[in-house]
Amino acid sequence: MKHECITKEGQELAALYALGALSQFEARAFDAHLREGCPACDFELKQFDEVVGLLGAAVEPVAPSGYVRDLLAMRIQREGSEQLAPTASVIPFPEQPVISQAPATASSPVVRSWLPWAVAAAFLLAFVFSFTAWRTSHNAMQAQLDQNRDSTSVVLDENADLKEQLRKESAASAELAQINSVLSAPSARVLQLEGQEPAPGSSATIYWDVQGNRWVVTADLPPAPEGRVYQLWFVTPEAKISAGLIQPDPAGHGFIALQFPSDIGPLAAAAITLEPEGGSEQPTMPIYVVGNA
Repeated sequence: MKHECITKEGQELAALYALGALSQFEARAFDAHLREGCPACDFELKQFDEVVGLLGAAVEPVAPSGYVRDLLAMRIQREGSEQLAPTASVIPFPEQPVISQAPATASSPVVRSWLPWAVAAAFLLAFVFSFTAWRTSHNAMQAQLDQNRDSTSVVLDENADLKEQLRKESAASAELAQINSVLSAPSARVLQLEGQEPAPGSSATIYWDVQGNRWVVTADLPPAPEGRVYQLWFVTPEAKISAGLIQPDPAGHGFIALQFPSDIGPLAAAAITLEPEGGSEQPTMPIYVVGNA
């Protein structure tokens, strides 16, 4: 069965295979699995093969001890003497069985020469398992950090949306309070301004406290192009007087509260035009909304 990603069992098998520590049956099974074309296990085995390949260079050569040299010299001398001496037959007593005594075992030079390799292999195996455990833990921690980062991003987005909603509700509440304040005045009037040719769907409403000389203006207009601004005008029979600028929100809704000047004479109409940024002394653009007084 092919693996989409390496498993802990696959890492252990690849490490033991590279060290030649698998049984014959396990090694054949792992060979068959690799021949099936498992990219994950093949990648792991190549990594462990590189480490095992460097193992020989990591171990210092071990010189034989003096005891081994003396033992080798004695053996060479003994074998030479046996070749020169005549062969003698030894006849054992019939009543006494011959008891062969095994020679005392001594440390094999082969064992001594392989001992550093065995120690290095044990350290390598311990390193492989430690590295595997560390990488598994690191991947799990990275996944947890990514999940926490995504959760934090979602929370921040929700927090920004909530702040924007609260801002809109606060602005709407302040606007409604201003309108109610004007409408509760004994001399309140309401002027409706209708959309003109540049934006027939536009509209505006002026709440006028005649006695207190207060205006509260709400407008629904298209978003102003860059470098342009909406401007409100008092229109009298003799002049057009700027009443201030209106800055609609991204949805096109604008709101302004201002004092109505008592020295401009009778009001004939009110209008809103689109002017260059900063406003104009006199209307220069087509009228977007207008309403008679």
